[in-house]
Amino acid sequence: MLIYTAADGNYALQALVLLKSLNLTQKTSFRFMIFGHGWSSRDQARLMKLKRPDCEVAQVNINSSDFRGINLSRGFPLATAYNIIAPEHFLGSEVRMLYLDADIVVRTDLSEMYESELTTSVSACLDAHIVFAASPSMWRPWREEGVPPLTPYFNTGVMLIDGRRWRDLDVTERCLQLMRKYDMPCADQDAVNLTLRGQFNILAPRYNSMPYHYLRQWRYLDLATADSDLQDAIEKPAILHFHRSFLGKPWNLGCKHPGRTLWRELAKDVRPRFRQRLDIEGLIRSYVARHANMTELDPRTPESYSMTTSSAQVPDRDSAKS
Repeated sequence: MLIYTAADGNYALQALVLLKSLNLTQKTSFRFMIFGHGWSSRDQARLMKLKRPDCEVAQVNINSSDFRGINLSRGFPLATAYNIIAPEHFLGSEVRMLYLDADIVVRTDLSEMYESELTTSVSACLDAHIVFAASPSMWRPWREEGVPPLTPYFNTGVMLIDGRRWRDLDVTERCLQLMRKYDMPCADQDAVNLTLRGQFNILAPRYNSMPYHYLRQWRYLDLATADSDLQDAIEKPAILHFHRSFLGKPWNLGCKHPGRTLWRELAKDVRPRFRQRLDIEGLIRSYVARHANMTELDPRTPESYSMTTSSAQVPDRDSAKS
């Protein structure tokens, strides 16, 4: 199982937490690759210390000058687009791969999902907030590109990718062309959705449980998904995704996400001196949202989550060497 993520040095802790969660949950061996430069020697050492004896781990520096003219919203680093760049430029010989955003915790074994049938270039979850290409919450050039407004729209935080189909369709270059042409709010995510035009396999929502699964006023996924599947994403998520929302990020003060304690416990395991950061902009956004009654939670939202580690069969070092 090949798993890759993107994380420059300022997101090293998040990538380490992701790897820690994979170590605790995966029954079989895996390869884990991190694309991004700027890692400190201390974090590189932590990465190697986390390496499971039956697995391969690598942090790969990328020369950002090789990819010029790409529009990224809100000053996001180029690493934001490595998810769509990697299948062509970094992993060009791979047949199947799983991309996970660095701000993720994996709670269960992913073997069944990884081996699931893939009849298109990508298998992914519908975005809990956007759902359709023309969702009104923010502008994207669906009309300019001739994409039907009700085209299904997926979140790129979790993508199971068929490398051959991806490269045959020239997805990477078509996405980069769109990112050079438009300044889109979700950059890489908008680009790949406009490129694939709804041609993707849909994963169950529990494989990418997003903050908007909990936020009732902002969850448009009800329009396209059975309530039982939504309930699984809320109560029994396989993957917790801590992307930007009114609930905040678990590494920042004031976070209200139900998975914050789990993430922080893992963070303290990999970096014992971890301390939550002060994000003034995020605190202001969350404060305004709460007072505008925009953060009402689905009543099925649990107070916290734990790892489901009992299924993982992790070999000890001696058996791995034999």
